[in-house]
Amino acid sequence: MPEVVITCDWTMMSHHHGKEFLGFGTTSPAYILPESVYQRMFFPTMEVDDHGYPRQAPYGMRKIEAALLDGGFDARIVHPSHLDRYLPGSAKVLLVSGHDYFGLNPPSSTFGGVMKKEPLNSVNFKRLLTLPHLREARRQGLKLIAGGPCAWQLAPATRKKVPWIGEFVDSIGGIDCVVEGEADRFVREIVGKALRDEFLPPHVVLSAKEAPKVEEISSIRYPSVNGLIEIGRGCCRGCSFCSVTTRPTRWYPLEKVEEELRINAASGVTKGLLHSDDVYFYGSPNVMPREEKLLPLLRLAKRYYAQVGWSHVAVASLMTKPKLLSKCAEVLIDDRQSWWGVEVGVETGSPRIITTGMPGKVAPFKASQWPELVVQAAGLMNDNHVFPACTFIVGLPQETEADVLQTIDLIDDLWDFKAILVPMFFVPLGHLASKDWFRRDRLSDAQQELFKRALTHGLRQSKVLLRDFFDWETAHATTYRTAFRGFVGFLEALGRMNGLWSEPSRAPKSIRDPNLTPERLPIPTIPVRE
Repeated sequence: MPEVVITCDWTMMSHHHGKEFLGFGTTSPAYILPESVYQRMFFPTMEVDDHGYPRQAPYGMRKIEAALLDGGFDARIVHPSHLDRYLPGSAKVLLVSGHDYFGLNPPSSTFGGVMKKEPLNSVNFKRLLTLPHLREARRQGLKLIAGGPCAWQLAPATRKKVPWIGEFVDSIGGIDCVVEGEADRFVREIVGKALRDEFLPPHVVLSAKEAPKVEEISSIRYPSVNGLIEIGRGCCRGCSFCSVTTRPTRWYPLEKVEEELRINAASGVTKGLLHSDDVYFYGSPNVMPREEKLLPLLRLAKRYYAQVGWSHVAVASLMTKPKLLSKCAEVLIDDRQSWWGVEVGVETGSPRIITTGMPGKVAPFKASQWPELVVQAAGLMNDNHVFPACTFIVGLPQETEADVLQTIDLIDDLWDFKAILVPMFFVPLGHLASKDWFRRDRLSDAQQELFKRALTHGLRQSKVLLRDFFDWETAHATTYRTAFRGFVGFLEALGRMNGLWSEPSRAPKSIRDPNLTPERLPIPTIPVRE
């Protein structure tokens, strides 16, 4: 019986029907329909073994579990519905993780703000921490440590900005320690202190200098949700709104990647995601992709997974070597895989915003080229069977009405882009952490129009994407296509009834315009360290 238990809420402890990006559905509130419907659609219950250990678990938690096991601790991830087997009882320390504890991250803050209702991830996290057996275990001395990418939501600065978080934490008897940052090494130290009943610092922030080296990062011991594995950490682009850019860039060698691919494949996982903040950069020390690094990585992944997706890629990365994407498609697309998904941060259509808040995002191009780069990248992706989710940020501190109108123009140019466009309220992270959240009551007319246009585009393209998205060779594929088609139709009806449907008044620019060639956007002749 493990004395260190790791868990998360139900929205995270799910395989999301084998479709990682369906997990975004848990960032919305249960709107009109009951929560049980959203659960069946977006976070079905994860299977467990006889001990309550999940068949798959979120990758970041698997890393922490592996770090503790490698350190000699008796630790395991337990499904939240089976915590009563260990609490109160054998467990002396409980580690909780999450992507968005209180719905403050994008897109939760956006969906919750627009619908004026608490998102599902927040509802379920609170439900987790108020479980009767967890409360009783706390009364008996259980140590509670919180971490993960949203640990900043429990930091003193956030509690000051959002007082109800502090009130909630106080109501559950507090949290012994909150850890921000990459805790692969530190988790052993803090858990050791907890087991020895030593003093635990209430809030720890691990700096970039304390980030572990690749050889100090443990490899997962058990399968991760949807076969997601990390290929590297950090980002060199330096966008002011992003916390990832504060971390050093490190790439895993192929041997380390293969070790985790093998763990997932041995458990029967046949589809997976390669995760980094820009998969196209794999193995590169700068903003120039390296074909000799990337293609062997993809070939390796295809040896273990029938279908391979990417977590993130950058527009500028794709356009530095556009022909490389077709080579990637030659590796990935076969009789077992007809497309792949990825998240792309477009963020804005305004070159001025690029210049003031994210100049590295467009490197090695010029900020003035950004809108055309995005349009070209859209055509490039769709031509190579890439169907992305593209994010836009609404309400950046330096944003003006003119910037918003340029973003709407860009969305109009992307009208035939086979993708999902997701506008999200600005959240104070990274170098902008001292700023305040953008909220619904601050929406200008232009920003409201941007949301309407993106919603209309998304629902329109969702109908097209559903056939590819649910590509299982089982009877369930038809069932889920039908269910989600009905859900999309339901959202479209709501949108039209509430005046949220908005289409461009002009013909969109073709994302396959023969005049838009890579040669029209030459890479500036600047020294690039290879």
